[in-house]
Amino acid sequence: MIFKNARLIVLMITMSSTMVCAQNIYDSKFQWKIPGGKYINPVSFFSLHGYVNGVFAGPSAQWTASNFSGIGMPGQVLVPNTNNSSFQNDEALFISSEITDNTSILMELHLVASPSGNGMAGPGGLTIVLTEANANWKIYKNYANISIGTFWSPFGIHNQDWLGAQNLFSLMPMASGAYPTHYNEKGIRLDGLLSHGENWGLNYVMSLGNGYDAWDISGYTSWDMNENKTFNSRVSIFPGFGEKFNLGFSYANGLINEGDTLSPMNSSTHYDLSFNSIGIDLKAITKIVELRGYAILTKKNYQSVISGSVANDNVTGIMGEISKPFKFKENKLCSSIVPKLRWDYLLNDINLFTASEVELSTISFGMNFHINKNFRFSVDYNVLNEIEDFNNNRLITRVSAVF
Repeated sequence: MIFKNARLIVLMITMSSTMVCAQNIYDSKFQWKIPGGKYINPVSFFSLHGYVNGVFAGPSAQWTASNFSGIGMPGQVLVPNTNNSSFQNDEALFISSEITDNTSILMELHLVASPSGNGMAGPGGLTIVLTEANANWKIYKNYANISIGTFWSPFGIHNQDWLGAQNLFSLMPMASGAYPTHYNEKGIRLDGLLSHGENWGLNYVMSLGNGYDAWDISGYTSWDMNENKTFNSRVSIFPGFGEKFNLGFSYANGLINEGDTLSPMNSSTHYDLSFNSIGIDLKAITKIVELRGYAILTKKNYQSVISGSVANDNVTGIMGEISKPFKFKENKLCSSIVPKLRWDYLLNDINLFTASEVELSTISFGMNFHINKNFRFSVDYNVLNEIEDFNNNRLITRVSAVF
């Protein structure tokens, strides 16, 4: 009996110390969060969460012939790369732990299926992508936090769409292609916040990283491609409505590709390719609908490594989503239904070799069925208006389970 009581006391002390030493990753609702921040439990000493997605995509006659303007994996990992009706899956793990009161570590792993059937993790097409792996140090309260390691680029809010379980639709918006480089970085990140009362707040985040030489997952390397570091930043404002209204402003610049003197003048690899991007985004929750949108403007600069001549590409991306949750308090079969509609647009003004424009847009609509807070079913139909008489529209259904 004494032994059992002793064990009970030890267990209670352990639980109490765990609660006291809970992670302080997100102490404020106004604090900047990583794209997968919703999967981090801030009241737990150790947190292991994630999601599993299962997708069924209907037939699409010319799907594989379509041009997603550089949008690569894992952004389209939810959608099978085939014209036939097919199944696909997507999984992610989020691991975080507190080391001391002011230091913590975070890891985010994605299991990505490769269309080729041969992934880096072996046959079957499975590739393990480490999108977050960093140590965080709280310098002074929430005014300044430093993270060092691998992390998502803090530019804008479109990086959230890469996480399948929290993307409102199964497809990445084409508008996100206006940001010209891959979303993961290796380097250092600084963030912090200021707040006043329950309704006013402001946070900032900025990072300095190696940069990458490719937009999609092939640009995710462990070495620096050139001497020019990539700078990303965002300031987020909560102007008096708490979490119901959030406005963000972003800026980024860097060198994507270092020119090669041996490459011919008619090759893009001959040029130093740098970029400057600005972005604005908003999230708003009203009594009638929920809104989410962003605009990204990017100027790409191609400079010849021999003659010094310069050409510019201007890329514009605009996206808007609207949804309306209908909640059912006593319905055991479904807690809420969310009709949804999205329009997005991408314009690429190309001036390097021949002056031309590439203009793309999509319309997506559908319904989300939230069975409970951890399980939902969704269906959406995507109309891709790329080229006239081009049949690559697709119906996609998806089941998402969060743990």
